Amino acid sequence: MKRRRFSAGVLLLLLLQGGIARPEDRIQLYPAFVSGGMGAIEGRVIASEEAIPYAASEGRRANLRRSLGALVNEERAHVPVTVRLVERHWPATTDVEGYFRVELSELAALMPGWHQIAGEIAGASTETGLLVVPDANVHGLISDLDDTILVTEVTSTRRMLANTLLRNPMQREAVPGTAALYRELAAKNADAAAAPVFYLSASPRQLHFSIETFLAYNGFPRGVLITKRVTNDETSEALFDQAPYKKARIEEILARVPHARFTLIGDDGEHDPEIYEEIRNAHPERIEAIWIRRVHPDPERPKLAGQGDLAVLLDGHCCAAQD
Repeated sequence: MKRRRFSAGVLLLLLLQGGIARPEDRIQLYPAFVSGGMGAIEGRVIASEEAIPYAASEGRRANLRRSLGALVNEERAHVPVTVRLVERHWPATTDVEGYFRVELSELAALMPGWHQIAGEIAGASTETGLLVVPDANVHGLISDLDDTILVTEVTSTRRMLANTLLRNPMQREAVPGTAALYRELAAKNADAAAAPVFYLSASPRQLHFSIETFLAYNGFPRGVLITKRVTNDETSEALFDQAPYKKARIEEILARVPHARFTLIGDDGEHDPEIYEEIRNAHPERIEAIWIRRVHPDPERPKLAGQGDLAVLLDGHCCAAQD
C-alpha cells in the first residue's frame, strides 16, 4: 500500500481543520454496557491539559480553577478514532464537538463481567470499563446522583454552585449509608461484581470523571455512570430540562437489559418521583421498587403512592447492619 505523504502546508491545514490528532490531544471514553451481545460506547477528543490528582487538602481557589477548566474544553473535530476490545476494533470519527459513538455488536461470546475497552488516536490512548451483564443478574439499580447519594443542595442555587465548583470529589459529602445500601442491593445478584448498577446524572459530561472519582472514593459499587452531553450545537441534550433526558436513558437501560427488574432511587428536589412513576406505569413488570430521598424545602410537596422514603430504608438498613 502506498504511504500518503503530506507537505508542511497540507499538514498545517489538516491540523487547523481538526483532521488529524495533535500530540497534545487526549481521548476520553465513558463506561458502557453490553447485554444480549449489543451495546454502544461514546467518547470525546479534546486538547490535553495537565492531569493533577485530586487531594482532600485542596483549597477553594484551586478547586474553582480546576472545575472551570473541566467545564471549558477545546474540542477536536473530525479526528479518526479506533475503539479496541480483545481482538476486535471499530473505527469512528469525532464530530464538530469532539464526540464520537461506536455501536458494538456481535459480542455474545464475551464472558460476563467487566472488560477493559480501549480508545486510540494518533499519539494517545485510554481505557474504560465495559460491563457485560450476566443473564443471572436480575436485580438492577438505577440511581440519581445529586441530592440522592451526593449532597448538592440543588434547591439552593448558591449552595449548589459552591458544592459543585468549590469542592473537589474527595471533599464532597456522600449521603450517609447510601454506599453500603447500594453494595447490599448489588449483592442480591449471582455475580455482585457485575451487577447492573447505573448512576444516572444530569451533570454535563465535562464533570464525568470528577463524579467517577467521588463514587470510587466513597465506596459505591462499580457501575455505569451516565452523564449528559452538553454542547454548543443542536446535538446537545437540554441542560435544564431533566425529565426527557432521564426518561430516555432509563428506557434505554430497560431495553438493553431486558432480563432484569430495577430499583429506582432518586430525590424529590426536582422531578424524580414523577419521572419514576411514569416509567413504572409504562413498565410495571420491570420496576421492583422506587425509593425517594426527601429534600424539597416545601413539606407539603405531594408524595406519590407506592414510593418509599429512602431515609426509612437507610435507617432500617443501618439497624439491620448493627444487629
